[in-house]
Amino acid sequence: MSTLVVLGTQWGDEGKGKVVHYLAKQADYIVRYQGGNNAGHTLIYENKPFILHLIPSGILFPDKYCLITNGVVVDPKALKEEIAILDKNNISVKKRFFISDQAHIILPYHKLIDGILEEENVKIGTTGRGIGPAYADKVKRIGIRVVDYLEKRCF
Repeated sequence: MSTLVVLGTQWGDEGKGKVVHYLAKQADYIVRYQGGNNAGHTLIYENKPFILHLIPSGILFPDKYCLITNGVVVDPKALKEEIAILDKNNISVKKRFFISDQAHIILPYHKLIDGILEEENVKIGTTGRGIGPAYADKVKRIGIRVVDYLEKRCF
């Protein structure tokens, strides 16, 4: 298959996850290029439901590679929980799941800011997961990225 992009109309829950899951069977690489763990998509694989928020749905297929690019904001705790659920179901992410070292990290204070803004003055119906504030830090060039957690001596 040549390059295929699934792009929504930027209005939230549009069913992109299910479309990507369907198309992933024909792809070698499934790439997530933006967003965070605010939206989840429920997928059925081998008659079991899986809810993924961060990891691309192609991870359910053992011969696929999944990537998260620098446009995604990553909540490490949510990512760890997602990987644990996959591991528990014998779906390995090792050597098949990659995260850009330039992806920004959602930190606990991003979630606090999200909640405060929603309560005080900017009511946008946030999920409270810190995605907007993490992107704000990215734009201001003060955000923490995956690379900031890596050991420099490894490079």
